[in-house]
Amino acid sequence: MEKNSHHLIRCSGCGTKNRIRHEKISGVPKCGKCGAALKMDQTEGNGGESYLFRCTKCGTRNKIPFSKINAGAKCGKCGAVLDTQELFKAQPLMVSETNFDQQVLGSPLPVLLFAWAPWCPTCRTAMPVIDDFAKDAKGKIRVGKVNVDSSPAISSKFNILSVPQILIFDNGRLLETMPGALQKHEIMMKMARYL
Repeated sequence: MEKNSHHLIRCSGCGTKNRIRHEKISGVPKCGKCGAALKMDQTEGNGGESYLFRCTKCGTRNKIPFSKINAGAKCGKCGAVLDTQELFKAQPLMVSETNFDQQVLGSPLPVLLFAWAPWCPTCRTAMPVIDDFAKDAKGKIRVGKVNVDSSPAISSKFNILSVPQILIFDNGRLLETMPGALQKHEIMMKMARYL
């Protein structure tokens, strides 16, 4: 887990937003201004009050309350323990043929995979947009990048004939492809249906 992952919790007493680091959730956090106990259902940012997380065993989407992230969440259908640390992986992830199945097809979150090539000037200009989106989507969408030149099997399997291209996966299946570079707000609108 990233050291800087945090949640914003608004104090119901004085209205102050308090930044609570993820690893400090186990106790009852207190407001830094008035000292009142913070209610864990008052969270903002980083997925809000709960996270949607797919069980990697049975494929069921589970809604995990923020307060249960460190409490050993289990799948509501099959009872398997959910590895909630996956929510806080640093991204964008570098995807290759060796980790594609695990990071993309086996992801508990919907995946936005950005296909690029080092020789492509449009890809280089789109990279900061993808990086910025990845930062905002953390805990909701897994964002990965694949270099099509160094991963020809992925290019061939998913018929990537031009770059840049965005591929959207969920539950181990390719759901949509979008050719070209998109602006951040366009990506957010496209990904909203998968949340």
